[in-house]
Amino acid sequence: MKTVVFYYVRHGKTEFNKQGIMQGQVDSPLVKEGLPVLERDAFVLKDVPFQRCFSSPLYRAVNTAEIILKDRNIPIEPLDDLIEMNFGDIDGKPHKDHKWTMLLMHAIDNFHFIHGESASDVRKRAGKAFKYMYDQCNDGDHVLVAGHGSFYMYMLEELMHQNRMQALMSLKPYGIPNGFISVITCTDGEYKIVSYPQTAEEFDQSKGIL
Repeated sequence: MKTVVFYYVRHGKTEFNKQGIMQGQVDSPLVKEGLPVLERDAFVLKDVPFQRCFSSPLYRAVNTAEIILKDRNIPIEPLDDLIEMNFGDIDGKPHKDHKWTMLLMHAIDNFHFIHGESASDVRKRAGKAFKYMYDQCNDGDHVLVAGHGSFYMYMLEELMHQNRMQALMSLKPYGIPNGFISVITCTDGEYKIVSYPQTAEEFDQSKGIL
């Protein structure tokens, strides 16, 4: 029997987050005012004995992993399948100018109509990414995963075998804020959410367990 523990952290607040720009596979740097959130993440995760770290290849995620792993000799391994959803023609555009398009595409779970990805595309990537990470790790490994918000929702659907409504209801009490921490275990291919998205303070109080 083999168990791997994944600590999934959403990237910190970015320039595009601050400006209200839709940010899928476009990228922007972390902003200074969001760094304390990641520094608190680093503090509450300081005693987790990470053996591996995988990250979306987007710099906002890589930079998040760098902050959390500061002074640890752990390489950050970019993994293309962890990249955020592609929002197609509205990726990188102001949310206020395209909010109805965004709502419609999310409602039908398919951005193919505007040259992006579908929910199915992202779910397949999520399943592939976690299988790869699990296969690369040893029993008992603790793994930092630096990723994205929309990706997390579709990942939840895929790994937990949930439909959209179930995933939304699961996330409703928690939201998906920048810098959240969520703990997921995998034992012989079976996944379990140990904790849904938590702030560093919530994580510290619960010790990562709901």
